[in-house]
Amino acid sequence: MRNIRPLFINPGTDLTTKPRRHDQAILLRGFVVVWLVCLCLTSAADGQPSNTQPPSFKPLIKRLAVFKNGYVFTYREGDVRPENQWAYTTDVPAGVLGAVWGYSPTPRVRVTQLLASEVEAKQSSRVAGLEELLLVNEGAQVRIKTDYSDKILEGTYIVLSPRRTFPVGDTTGRVREINAVETNISDLDLALRTETGTTVVKASRIAYVEWVGQPRWEKVLATKERRLAIKSDNYRDGQNVVLGIAALERGIRWIPAYRLEVRGEPAQEATLELEAMVINDLADITDAEMFFVVGVPHFLFKETLSPLSLSNAFAGVSGYFTSGTNQFSNAIMTQTARMGERAAGDGGEASAMIPEDQSLPAMSVDELFLYRVDKIALKKGERTSLRLFSQTVPCREVFEWTILDAAGTEAYSTEASVRSMQDLSRGIWYALKLKNGTGAPWTTAPVLSFRDWKPLGQDMLTFTPAGTDTIVRVTPATEVVGTHKLEEKGRVRQAIREGGYEYDLVTVEGTISVRNIKKQPINVVITRTLTGETLEISDQGNVSREGSNVQSINPRSTIKWDLNLSPGEKQLRYVYKVYVRR
Repeated sequence: MRNIRPLFINPGTDLTTKPRRHDQAILLRGFVVVWLVCLCLTSAADGQPSNTQPPSFKPLIKRLAVFKNGYVFTYREGDVRPENQWAYTTDVPAGVLGAVWGYSPTPRVRVTQLLASEVEAKQSSRVAGLEELLLVNEGAQVRIKTDYSDKILEGTYIVLSPRRTFPVGDTTGRVREINAVETNISDLDLALRTETGTTVVKASRIAYVEWVGQPRWEKVLATKERRLAIKSDNYRDGQNVVLGIAALERGIRWIPAYRLEVRGEPAQEATLELEAMVINDLADITDAEMFFVVGVPHFLFKETLSPLSLSNAFAGVSGYFTSGTNQFSNAIMTQTARMGERAAGDGGEASAMIPEDQSLPAMSVDELFLYRVDKIALKKGERTSLRLFSQTVPCREVFEWTILDAAGTEAYSTEASVRSMQDLSRGIWYALKLKNGTGAPWTTAPVLSFRDWKPLGQDMLTFTPAGTDTIVRVTPATEVVGTHKLEEKGRVRQAIREGGYEYDLVTVEGTISVRNIKKQPINVVITRTLTGETLEISDQGNVSREGSNVQSINPRSTIKWDLNLSPGEKQLRYVYKVYVRR
């Protein structure tokens, strides 16, 4: 290898003289080396905290947006004075993949890096039993009596155990570190040095032990501490800044519930109140701004944890955060509009937190709607109920009847498969038709109906956009009865062959009879859902078709009547055709 000469400049040298080519190469090589060293040092300083311990801070939840499915967007913030641009916190959120990031509300301050890591941490605590007391006091003078002898043994002892983590004979220090594993006294043996020799005693056979002098009462447990370090810039050295962590987490859920008080006879208006029952299984909340989200959020990776979380499980382990099979529970967690409860032309006692005809501040964000509540304090494990609005809405009494299609219409069938009579009189409900004029959508939730503080019944109020109608069932009708009759009017055998099966084309006539036993006229809303194509509909019934399954040989049709029925009986007629597999 060639030797590289160091470059010396004589004070008397004329610097204006052009250097020789060999000296130019040496000078350039020296500049390159210096530049590479500086680059490496800069990269190392930029990529991770320095060897000195960065300051820690404890961020608190300042804002959160709570969804009904148990997920919550949290914004944690804390004040800190970074050193070498770094600070860290041990409150690491268990966030969703792609939904954990750092920010700073301090003007011009920018967060440039998050660094998640686990570091060794030691925690001092009191010993939990005799086995730990023996471990941390090894070398002490003791008097021991066993359960198999009356002889008292006195001397210093050595612990014989695979759980020891300190050298034999080490008696220095106020506390000793032991493994953070389940303690079992059967693992311990003591080698007791007495005046006459050494006696080995099993710790599980000790009847009692007396320490000569005061024993140690504290132990040290080695644990792993999760840390999330934040790097920031654009501030003066020694300046206090506010650093924040935003994350989509699981562990806080809100469950909506309505209270409906009917007014007037017959009813013309009602007071509708919405309450939010909040379940907090995530973290303590102190004076935070909370938003309750109405809508159907879409988080593609909500079941995948972010690598920054350093965790293998989400928070929220109670039964309120599991996806149950109950259809009403699932409907509340999402948004469900029950068929037949939307207008044909539409495009316990509550706590008195706000007066009637008022609501909390609210806002809409694209397809989501948010109610805002300020200064919420809720500890982890607590539940609370908050009233979001109390509004007077238009209301009228109706009798609602939804007649669903028989299951398996396209399955194997003969002429006898179309039943001639169905008694669905118990399917008619006394109900309330509400108009949503509040300017905000109504989320899916249970609704408890009252009249003059007398409970009428409970049902589900389904998702209702602003400006549309919905029907809330109250109780089965007793003075309005009905029957539904189906009669086959024609059949074309083997009309088509599809997918290896032959289908008959059956023409069916349906007759709905409704009888009003009351002494005054009533409003009746009847919805008939069927599989097939409608041909005739009486009494100005409206029909709509659903085409979600374009490969189906039969469309899904819905017929709806909205009638004023005087005392007496009324018949409705409709005809449709349906392909039935042979």
